[in-house]
Amino acid sequence: MVESGWGSSRVGILVCIGALLPSAAAHAGGLFLYEVGTSDIGFASAGYAARANAPVTLLTNPAGMTRLDGIQVQVGTELVFANLTFAADPATSPFLGTNNGGNAIGWLPTASVFATFAPWKDFRFGLGIFNNFGAPERWDSGWLGRYYTTKTTLLGLSIMPGVAWNIIGGLSVGITFNAMYGHLSQSVAVQNLEPLAPDGSLSVTSNTWGFGGNVGLLYEFSPATRLGITYTSPVKLSFSSSPTFSGLGSRLTALLEAAELNSRTIDLGMTVPQTLMLSFYQAIGSKWALMADVGWQNWASFAMVELGITTTPPVSLTSNLGYVNTWHGAVGAQVQVSEPWQINFGMAYDSSMTNAQDRALMLAIADQWRLGAGAQVAVDEHWNIGFCSELIWGGSPSVVEDRGPLAGHVSGAYDNFYMLFFSLNFTWKS
Repeated sequence: MVESGWGSSRVGILVCIGALLPSAAAHAGGLFLYEVGTSDIGFASAGYAARANAPVTLLTNPAGMTRLDGIQVQVGTELVFANLTFAADPATSPFLGTNNGGNAIGWLPTASVFATFAPWKDFRFGLGIFNNFGAPERWDSGWLGRYYTTKTTLLGLSIMPGVAWNIIGGLSVGITFNAMYGHLSQSVAVQNLEPLAPDGSLSVTSNTWGFGGNVGLLYEFSPATRLGITYTSPVKLSFSSSPTFSGLGSRLTALLEAAELNSRTIDLGMTVPQTLMLSFYQAIGSKWALMADVGWQNWASFAMVELGITTTPPVSLTSNLGYVNTWHGAVGAQVQVSEPWQINFGMAYDSSMTNAQDRALMLAIADQWRLGAGAQVAVDEHWNIGFCSELIWGGSPSVVEDRGPLAGHVSGAYDNFYMLFFSLNFTWKS
């Protein structure tokens, strides 16, 4: 919606040049991960809300903390490699060139820490610090999609305290508070209006806090069978930044000054969606255990990105990213092959939140398949070491974007998108 008092020229400039900001929300939707460097990677998330055998249960189902005794600390380290390369088709505007931008992600290190405490028989407390939202992307400066994005960093670091209570028998409940620190940094090339002039650039940087929480229930039918359910609330991130322009020609500078976009604050509101996960765990004898998940993420309700400019009168636009709700399913197993050694494996599927018509250049995710495997060894009564890996396969989702003559028409497909996770994690028990 465009409020009164603004002419169509100002709105047009906002859409053509300031359009990178709604794209940031599209990028945010593409990378909301289950992986936080712990043993869950080896299961491909199977049993996410029902395994409850390590401090990471604070995140996956806080009610599961009631199954942990004493003081336990889990440290997860993770090395990620992502292949995100773009292959343009012949319909792409010729003036954009042929540079495909290279691999926009590559190698990324991450880490997490979770701790649980048992001060009383039926109560547990926990604290976690982790990142499971967003990722950086950096394309070659002269790539053919430079007028849509050249660099994006969107990260959400969560600090999560929680408490759990064994209500009666096998029924436990847990709740956490999620304080998420969001960081947004984005750059995009801007085509100057003078013939043969080199590109200018526009960049924004902002940090903000958002708040939410998780609620979990865990019911143990028997020592071998349990069912868990976790609800994760939405978290609103309200970014605000004054855009920085550089290398602009005189004509574009004059237009920006007339539209009052060169000295104004731009506000962007995006929401990490609410989720629901139902998981089942079943031990079979003393060596085997099977587990499964079904989950839901509410992307459709948060497809509307709020974009505003602090002027008199203020301007607001609402961008519809066209998201749909997504569904998740997973199956996995663990095998106790010897007294200290356990082998884990799993497979998962997540449906796409977008289609080809609504997919942005920064949103590489379509349907996803996960394959995970790992092992854990109990070194002694106090230490457990785990190592695992996982492949996310995203196929070759197609993209079509066109924002007029300033940005050109870009169409093609991501070429065999995948992510590889390698984790080494440690758990200490008092």
